[in-house]
Amino acid sequence: MEARAATSKPRFAITVIIAWLMAKSTLSASTLPTIKAIVYRNMMDRLACPPDHDHPEPANRVNTSLRVEMLRKAMALSNVNAYIITGEDQHQQTEMISPENDRRQFVSGFTGSSGTAVVTDKQAVLWTDGRYYLQADQQLDCQWILMKSGQDQVPEISHWLKSVLSPGDRVGADPKLVNANHWLQWRNELAGSDIWLDALPTNLVDAVWKHAKVVSPNNSACSSSSSNKPSTTAYVHDIAYSGQSWQDKVDAVRNELVAQKLDAVVLTALDEIAWLLNLRGGDVPYSPLVEGYVYLSLDRIVLFIQPTKMTELIWQHLNECQEGTICVEVRHYDNVLNDLPVLTENVDSVLLPSNYAYSGGVSFAIYQTACLLIQIPADKRRTSPSPLILLKAKKNAIEVEGMKNAHMKDAVALCDFLSLLEQQIREGKVQWDELKVVHTLDEYRQQQDLYRGPSFSTIAAFGPNGAVIHYRPSMETNRIIDNSSFLIIDSGGQYLDGTTDVTRTFHFGRATQRQKEIYTRVLMGAIDLATLVFPDSIADSRIDIIARQHLYQVGLDYLHGTGHGIGSFLNVHESPIQVNTNNKEAHHFHANYFFSDEPGYYLANEYGIRLETILRVVDVNMTEQHPQEESHYGGNRFLGFEPVTLVPFEPNLILADVMTSKQMKWLNDYHQLVRLNVGAELQQRRNTASTSSTGGCWPWLVSKTRPVTSSP
Repeated sequence: MEARAATSKPRFAITVIIAWLMAKSTLSASTLPTIKAIVYRNMMDRLACPPDHDHPEPANRVNTSLRVEMLRKAMALSNVNAYIITGEDQHQQTEMISPENDRRQFVSGFTGSSGTAVVTDKQAVLWTDGRYYLQADQQLDCQWILMKSGQDQVPEISHWLKSVLSPGDRVGADPKLVNANHWLQWRNELAGSDIWLDALPTNLVDAVWKHAKVVSPNNSACSSSSSNKPSTTAYVHDIAYSGQSWQDKVDAVRNELVAQKLDAVVLTALDEIAWLLNLRGGDVPYSPLVEGYVYLSLDRIVLFIQPTKMTELIWQHLNECQEGTICVEVRHYDNVLNDLPVLTENVDSVLLPSNYAYSGGVSFAIYQTACLLIQIPADKRRTSPSPLILLKAKKNAIEVEGMKNAHMKDAVALCDFLSLLEQQIREGKVQWDELKVVHTLDEYRQQQDLYRGPSFSTIAAFGPNGAVIHYRPSMETNRIIDNSSFLIIDSGGQYLDGTTDVTRTFHFGRATQRQKEIYTRVLMGAIDLATLVFPDSIADSRIDIIARQHLYQVGLDYLHGTGHGIGSFLNVHESPIQVNTNNKEAHHFHANYFFSDEPGYYLANEYGIRLETILRVVDVNMTEQHPQEESHYGGNRFLGFEPVTLVPFEPNLILADVMTSKQMKWLNDYHQLVRLNVGAELQQRRNTASTSSTGGCWPWLVSKTRPVTSSP
């Protein structure tokens, strides 16, 4: 009641907006009440809008009123009635993009990895998924309407636009920053209401950004100009870590093209290009990627890259072919849109990858250039997922060992760090906060061999901050860590031989019985997923419920997927695996895929719990186990999982009496595995002169890996 009373002043304005929506609408009368109710609800339900004594403005809220107003003026000059701002860059990356490419953050203040903003002359709206509901509510100022994608009756972008625009109106967007599938879908849906989606030659946010100076999350001044981006050269990813030459990878892709009756493919995804050519770089935060495009046909390969990225070693690497021939033709990065029509002139079929899982596919700008300008007939044009997605996801023997080694090193770093953190917080003599956790943990990882930096921005979330699923600590939100609540640490490292991602949740005081029960139920779900054996015909989305079932039993759930694929010295989120029951797209597991197992629970304004372990997909030979029943399996191939993360769970938060004997056995076997492997590594390091910081870790490791037993 008090919250409603505090928002009484803007009710008249909201009523006027809704009336305006109805007047402008091109939808049927039956649809209007639903959208009207959603807009009304979403505006009224915003956190601290307006702020008052009982509901102060969040410390991380960003006032973007001036930026939005400047954008509206730019829209008027370009004669567009609405403008779409995605969270993508020109390579359709959303999760790891450079600050100078984060136009959606500039306009809205929202820093999450998933979300699309739409601005009209009277409204500003942002769509995001369940991982970011709370974060967006905190960061968006009160002019923004928050659309919680995935909730009942929340309209899609094109549906909402049709409700607020009139026939003949124009919607603008940058075709380089929207994947082709979304663009074509929006265009077709809007055209049915005589509303036109226009590919504007100039990005309107850039036009505004040139006149603004904004501080990015890493506290550096940001600008939309690429000239402000630090220049870094590319480098060769040695075959000692990649396990396969780039020439063999090209042959494998060409075999896939032949199998699909295709002549060529255009590659725009940076992780695919890095994997294909065994190149890495520093153009993207947290992922060792270099910006570029590749055109690959059955007899030609062209790399579009900035000349400043090239070195003599790269030239040699890309020209290790038959004497007198050029293996990879190198062209200027900026020439891709002009050169693609010429390159594809003499091919009969070209693959323009569609979006799939975490892979964004080609932009509409690439699609339009490669298809429309040279008029390739529709029956010779293909838009389907890139064949590199599955080739890259299936790790070879060298990569498998590298991933195991990387996770071993990561476990040592975490063991060292966590033993220190727990000791000092329990003693109360040294003050810790979230930012100190982030910086100190990275220092411990830096001591590990082949470490090249974090694989994403470390999440260190204490107490209420833990309820923000993808929380990122800042000076405004930084909390002191004590023994009063949960601490989530979700972090990872990039090593030359692999990529890591691990989450554990801690409580350095006395958790309540209810909190222990929830932690245990989250752990039970993680264990049940890790022990699953299933036929390879089962899609990833279908196993999500395995991890949620014990939370469901007490009426709880979480608003994110349970698992994602992970690369090898590449992206921490890698296609195709997405263990998410809400996913409409089916992906299948194969042996030597790696993915995360990470259920959780989040209580708004209180705490969060998440447990994440990286699993390797392995073959399970059922006929060897039960040869007399071979005919029952019908030739099906069965799969299972084995953990590669080697970090113990918190025994003081586990209610053993709630768990089954099978779950207890897995937990104790896992902790024994952690103690044996990490312990052996610690012993080896203690025997070397270069390492002396692991002495306090061994007692901590022993205490955390003692067998967990139920009450007698």
